[in-house]
Amino acid sequence: MKLINKGTLELVVFDNLGKTGMVQHGFTTRHGGVSTGYYGTMNMGFSRGDRKEAVSENYRILAKALDLDAEAFVAAHQTHTTNILTVTAKDKGCGVTKERTYRNIDGLITNEKGINLVIFGADCVPIFLLDTKNRAIGLAHCGWRGTAERMAEKIVERMEEEFGTNPKDVVAGIAPSIGKCCFQVDDPVVELFEKQIYFAKDVISPDPSEVGKYKIDLWETNRRLLAEKGISDIEIAGLCTMCDTERFYSHRKMGEQRGVMAGVMTLL
Repeated sequence: MKLINKGTLELVVFDNLGKTGMVQHGFTTRHGGVSTGYYGTMNMGFSRGDRKEAVSENYRILAKALDLDAEAFVAAHQTHTTNILTVTAKDKGCGVTKERTYRNIDGLITNEKGINLVIFGADCVPIFLLDTKNRAIGLAHCGWRGTAERMAEKIVERMEEEFGTNPKDVVAGIAPSIGKCCFQVDDPVVELFEKQIYFAKDVISPDPSEVGKYKIDLWETNRRLLAEKGISDIEIAGLCTMCDTERFYSHRKMGEQRGVMAGVMTLL
């Protein structure tokens, strides 16, 4: 993982994805856009209350920086589900330059070139997937609920069904999100993890700072879900969004007065 600058735009990129030469990708930070106030400056969410013109310009900045078609973004409609959409050329623009034709989608996959898949994050875990053999990509939004519901596993399975993906051919990245250092939860969340994930006790520990609270390692949970599907090339950004709100938006720290980052990936 490295932080790169394209003009004023700052992006997080994965070394393992970059060296394949098969995709353009990145995860935005707060830096490099035109949004103002607490949206400043690279807010990628039209639903946050920011000016539409500013968000649209931010997408144009991103497209120019990565040499992408600004009319070919397809954005998820995230509601903490495990629903996954297979994206085709007819979807280009959905959620960015035109209205979506779908709802309640937290995962996007495609094997068509030139489509800019987009998911959002502001603490939740964004996962990037590239099938290097069959040339297919996937992006998944995994909040704590999506993580517990095994979204990482389900999107790999969907790529297996749709594209014949073999997990051994997949390169994966886990983008900046809330780390175990900051992800404090209570009993109901722990109970859901213990119900859904057999290794939950390996990724949950009591929070020594507060009785009845716990810390969950979402990065390791998702890494292990991917690994147990057979993916070995997994890169974790290791950057906590809540720790660094100068660089990232964080829902837990900033509440509703914030923008949102975007993960984008395009098959070349």
